[in-house]
Amino acid sequence: MSNLDKHLISAESSKVLANHYEQSNYAEINSKRPAGQPDSKEYTYELDVLKEYILLIEAEMEKRGVKNKGIRVSMGKYPEDYVSPNFDPRYRGYQTIFFSPVDLDRPSADSAIPDEIGRDSFGADATGEIPNMNYGHICPPLCN
Repeated sequence: MSNLDKHLISAESSKVLANHYEQSNYAEINSKRPAGQPDSKEYTYELDVLKEYILLIEAEMEKRGVKNKGIRVSMGKYPEDYVSPNFDPRYRGYQTIFFSPVDLDRPSADSAIPDEIGRDSFGADATGEIPNMNYGHICPPLCN
């Protein structure tokens, strides 16, 4: 069995997880939102963008000597006044996910980059940061 095989789940398992989330956490979140404006629950990224990001962080972590490389998926929420060059303002007030490189050999699996809140990066900057990744397609509000 490959390492990947240990992480794959069936369509049926996916449905069970999604339904349980909708009936518990998602219902609780939406009980606190304006009527008719449910929070986001699906996040889509183009496969080519994900591949490119993986190659970027893999190379940057390799340069830093990180042996056991990983990607953390974190939850976030856009503030109502959030502004950023690549941000779609229709997503204000919605939850999102973002990706961060992580060194899995560090005891707490801390991010492989220093914490800097409120900054967007478009590549490793002068301080040597490895950028996080965000700005996928969020549903709702924009479901296609």
